Amino acid sequence: MLQRKSSRMGAGAKLNGHSKKFDDLVCPVSREEEIVCLQKTEKRARGRPVGSSDQEAKRQEFVIAVMKAIAERGYKDVTVATICEAAGFSRGLIGHYFPGKDALLLHAVGEVAKDFELATRAAAEAAGQDPLDRLHAIVNASFRAPVFTPERVLVWVALASTSRWSPDLAEIYHKLNRPYRRGLANLMQRAANARGAKVNPDRLAITLTQLTEGLWSGWAADPKTISAAEGEAACHDLLDAFFPPRRVAN
Repeated sequence: MLQRKSSRMGAGAKLNGHSKKFDDLVCPVSREEEIVCLQKTEKRARGRPVGSSDQEAKRQEFVIAVMKAIAERGYKDVTVATICEAAGFSRGLIGHYFPGKDALLLHAVGEVAKDFELATRAAAEAAGQDPLDRLHAIVNASFRAPVFTPERVLVWVALASTSRWSPDLAEIYHKLNRPYRRGLANLMQRAANARGAKVNPDRLAITLTQLTEGLWSGWAADPKTISAAEGEAACHDLLDAFFPPRRVAN
């Protein structure tokens, strides 16, 4: 996330940690109104400590609003106004939960990446001990809710397509994708060993990852041609092409 600058500024430029670029989010800055605003902020802080359940719930509402806004407008065209419109909140409310729009966008994208990791890991664990079963379970999870929803897929497509020019987004992308590919490669090597098959697990992991991501992008561009079901089947076909059926003992 973006860090707040510590340099001192006048009340008109910075108030309660919000920079002038978000001046539409801050409280009024006349002296009398500033005092009232500071008093209200102090009272609110005493009543709702950082990390409280109501604060986290409100932050999650903003995350959902960001996903909706990105899905409708694209990452670069999301504004404070479109986020608040999607959430049904006033503009001033966002400033009480995030330092600014960029921090909120990065947090929302990070939440999508975290949810993908948790869902695919849970699917793999529920599939049992066989590594190939786990790989197929990961494929299933990648094309079904809660991972595969219009908003989440479009957020991920925006993340992948924008990371090249955004170090912060690239960090989120790399932190998820690199360990994910290593996990796939490990399962692929174990599946190959159990079946006497020869594969290049690292290359195959990249292939499955990019096939999944490419199918998501294809769905985003042309959902009538590339459905979630077809994308899921294509990834299963890839695994079937490299791994013969599991040997059954007589």
